[in-house]
Amino acid sequence: MKRRMIIIIVLVVSLIMLSQTLFIVDMTQQAIILQLGEYKRTIEEPGLHAKLPFIQSVVHFEKRVLTSDTRPGEYLTMDKKRLKVDHVSRWRIVNPLEFYKSVRNEEGGLARIQPIVFSEMRNELAKHNFTDILVRRDMIMEAVADRAREKIRIFGIEVVDVRIKRADLPIEVQESLKKEGQVLFFAISVC
Repeated sequence: MKRRMIIIIVLVVSLIMLSQTLFIVDMTQQAIILQLGEYKRTIEEPGLHAKLPFIQSVVHFEKRVLTSDTRPGEYLTMDKKRLKVDHVSRWRIVNPLEFYKSVRNEEGGLARIQPIVFSEMRNELAKHNFTDILVRRDMIMEAVADRAREKIRIFGIEVVDVRIKRADLPIEVQESLKKEGQVLFFAISVC
């Protein structure tokens, strides 16, 4: 009876040690190993990996392209027309250590990306007339993505692209145009 109890205890302790030593990195993930909070290494290959039990921890990050879908914002064009634009940003974590040090997690990444893209969108749309935005939207969005990419790189993030999902006139302008009998609505769809 005593021997059986010892074997059970040894098995339980072995399983606990094994579960604290081995971990899996999925093909859609990358990870960093921290030892008592200090960076040790980055793991980008999927599979079964080992770490020191109890003193090392694993932080997983998404490897796939992520999407940032913000609330529509109002922008002023060069010809002083207000435009309500709903845009989407696609991004990925390219440097897990820098990402972890600067923003910690995806929510922190979104908190950095959204204001930068919004600002770059505002700056770029202010350089174009209302009708040019309809015609040159791909060029405009590429310029926004390029400038945002430069600013966001320091967070370990790469902006893949920025796209306009929809662009409308603000409701007040739509109402005034409706009264005048003019066309009141237009939308730009994502290509």
